[in-house]
Amino acid sequence: MSLPESILSPLTGKPSSLTRRLPSAPIIAAYKEQFGYDASSLFVGIPEVGLYACDSGFRFYAPFSLSGPEALYRALEKFDWNYKEDKWEHHAALPFVKAGDRLLDVGCGEGNFLAKGQAVGATVSGIELNKQAAGIARNRGISVHEEMLSSHVPQQLYDVVTSFQVLEHVTDPLKFVTDSVRVLRPGGTLIIGVPNDDGFLRLDMHAVLNQPPHHMGLWNRKSLSSLVNLVDVNLLAFDVEPLAEHAWYQSVIETTYLTKFQRRLFHRLGFAKAFTAYVKDNAHTIAGHTIVAVYKKSSIDR
Repeated sequence: MSLPESILSPLTGKPSSLTRRLPSAPIIAAYKEQFGYDASSLFVGIPEVGLYACDSGFRFYAPFSLSGPEALYRALEKFDWNYKEDKWEHHAALPFVKAGDRLLDVGCGEGNFLAKGQAVGATVSGIELNKQAAGIARNRGISVHEEMLSSHVPQQLYDVVTSFQVLEHVTDPLKFVTDSVRVLRPGGTLIIGVPNDDGFLRLDMHAVLNQPPHHMGLWNRKSLSSLVNLVDVNLLAFDVEPLAEHAWYQSVIETTYLTKFQRRLFHRLGFAKAFTAYVKDNAHTIAGHTIVAVYKKSSIDR
């Protein structure tokens, strides 16, 4: 199967250009080696993956059939970073939740953000398709709907709808965002947290979890801003996570900008230690893993 040079963006519906070809074999090998997941059945007849870009700034992978099945997420559950109790994006979003708000977290996992919402007096509920994670959230007294967002019909519209590290997985992002706005009351708040494609992640060609079948879309400030032209929201704010993964960042920068010989010399002469100290001292000024966008739905229901 050959990749087309242009396909329609799942976000804007406009022609988007092929910017990169990724051979499938190294992706399959990396998932097996690093995470113990055999992705080979997803790539049958697909020798390479295409990375496309549309005018909105949104980048996405194709074919869309590569989107990860439940078995992939089961395989990733064993890693402690999968359902972290405390995430930067939770603290970035929490100031927009107040006592009395009806809060829905889409892809709520074990309910870690919703527990924080409860603590400030919000009435919380979540959507989660992972039965084990949903069960843990329920044991914390959190109402969880095991259904797709597109099927969710709330008894009362929500004041705040959030999703963290979810949008990058879906192959129909416009539908996901439209449904998020659909269940939100006029004047309500939508908060989306995704990996930051403006940061060092964009440079890491070996971050296999930022590729199919795990991630299908790559988001940055421009593409998140473009949502105001596609759904009934206004952009309120952006917040970018300060760098937390110091070693990862340094490795990406060295690999991107230095040849193998230069890297050996860089370490032999002690420059790597100096760079490590620089990164540590300036991490608060360096864009990290996640970007959060906050939107407000129009006060008049259209």
